[in-house]
Amino acid sequence: MARPPKITNQEILAAARQVFLEQGGNASTLLIAEKAGISEASIFKRFATKQALFLAAMGITEVREWVDVLANDTPTAAIKSDLIEICGQMLEFYQEVMPRMFMMMTQGNSSHPPVVPPPPVRDTQLLAGYLDRAISQGYLRSCDTVTVAHMIVGAMTNYVVNQNIADKWPVGMPLPEIHQIAPSIFIHNLIETLWVGIAPTE
Repeated sequence: MARPPKITNQEILAAARQVFLEQGGNASTLLIAEKAGISEASIFKRFATKQALFLAAMGITEVREWVDVLANDTPTAAIKSDLIEICGQMLEFYQEVMPRMFMMMTQGNSSHPPVVPPPPVRDTQLLAGYLDRAISQGYLRSCDTVTVAHMIVGAMTNYVVNQNIADKWPVGMPLPEIHQIAPSIFIHNLIETLWVGIAPTE
């Protein structure tokens, strides 16, 4: 019987994430292994390449449920509430991943493996396709789905950017008051506002 691993993938990824965020994408996998308390060879038994380790540590390569929904599911008559649910999950993902990427970009040694395609590009394409299928089913009026998808994904990434600016603004420096909106309310209001232009005609 094979012995269970002494360290989980999640523990390796936590160590890798900390090292990558501190030192950038050029950080040594040997240093990551030391941080995790394992050999460097053990890392590559679990993750084929350093790029795969980086992307997994940053949480980018994990396929979330809503990605599969946008890629494969046929929209239903409940498209409005479905969009609110999907976009709520998408915003949670951006809130988790984008601050890590911002931190990476501010490191002096910030070279890191490219993400292809970047999540916002991927999600804009998937969302446009999902909206196209909804139109073909008669659940939305005809519209430029790429533009609508850009509006939704762009609004969510902008929400996260503003949230991070406000959270990290230096104490004592003036900052115009920003009306903070809870994520769930933001998504609800976003879809409600867009719905006026995309709702099916009666």
